[in-house]
Amino acid sequence: MSIRIPKKPFANYKWRWAVYTPTESLNTPPIFIGILRVLRENEFNSFSSEQVNIGLQRVQEEMETTVNLVRTQERNIFRNSGQYWKALGLFQESKRGQIILSTFGRKLADGEITQIEFALTIIKTLELPNKFIECDIEEWNNSGIKIKPLELILDIIKNLQLKFGIEQGYLTPEELINIVIPLAGDNGNIHEYLQSISLFRQGKLDLSAWPNCAESSNDKRMAREFLLYLSNYGFCNTITGVNNFKEKYYLSNISIHEIEELENFQSDETELDRIEKILRNTQIPANIERKKVVREVLDRPNQNLFRKVILEAYQSTCLITGVRLDTVLEAAHIRPVKYKGKDEIYNGMCLRADIHTLFDSNHLRIQPNGKILLSEEARKKENYDFLPKEIFLPKFINKDYLDWRMKYY
Repeated sequence: MSIRIPKKPFANYKWRWAVYTPTESLNTPPIFIGILRVLRENEFNSFSSEQVNIGLQRVQEEMETTVNLVRTQERNIFRNSGQYWKALGLFQESKRGQIILSTFGRKLADGEITQIEFALTIIKTLELPNKFIECDIEEWNNSGIKIKPLELILDIIKNLQLKFGIEQGYLTPEELINIVIPLAGDNGNIHEYLQSISLFRQGKLDLSAWPNCAESSNDKRMAREFLLYLSNYGFCNTITGVNNFKEKYYLSNISIHEIEELENFQSDETELDRIEKILRNTQIPANIERKKVVREVLDRPNQNLFRKVILEAYQSTCLITGVRLDTVLEAAHIRPVKYKGKDEIYNGMCLRADIHTLFDSNHLRIQPNGKILLSEEARKKENYDFLPKEIFLPKFINKDYLDWRMKYY
């Protein structure tokens, strides 16, 4: 079978996530959002202000990250890596070095939109060249190339699954770097992506004449960030390989139908917060959030025992609604298990099933003082007008975990 060898559109063509020297852990949601909330607390101050550095130090310690977020007062993480947030449209331009968040950035920091709503908006709108961080796009314009990388990746995985079955419905960083990115630079079509990937997996594709669009190790790491983003926000499950570039990224929580609905979604709006509002009305975010919560509950090995302990501790009563019916009650973790939360009574709350979904998807947040905060979407629903504005928290609850969740989730 003859496969067209793509041409490199210009010498420096590559997929750039945010920076040229990536720090992948900065894209992990608790760290990414935790740092954004530090910026929100210090909006209109300087990026290198003492208050910002105190907040960054707190994030570094509480998240136990190995990344040094505060090198010196003048050279904190934003000196080299602020584009992680800028690239996703969370900042406004500031000529004086002031922190000024976009409306979209403020809404994410304040919990007005959920992580899934944020991630779907980025999937739909992120485009190469990235207007938020690229200064020189003349070569891109001359080649006539515009690429929506995250949407393209989901479409390729979807079609691999449809054509070759669930077991083959994945993409690796190696395939992204060596096949997808070169073809995308030469206006590849879905049939070329699928045929090339299939032949590559069979050992029948000679890539020796294909252009190298990720010449350095950092270029490869930048390309992998696109897959990591989809994994970090729950759109892909990852199966590790012999190295990072052979990891397999399968669809998770998002169905083929929802990918197609997302692809068909169109809007004349240019502001990210307005696009998010319109996208929310498609019900795609709600469907994905619901499936994500269910999957995470089912994947917890000790969930049945944890539920039994929590229901006993709360005398089979929903902490927020007061409902006393075991069949609709669930045990919610305050600090998620995947972020070092324990299956212990101090990390659990008894919640009605729909309230649990609201809590896990971050449409409902509980402050350490017991005050309840609802997202913009949840406040619009008449079903939740009756919820109390404040609740009494049992003494055994770890309030530090509630504080962690408010900062990082």
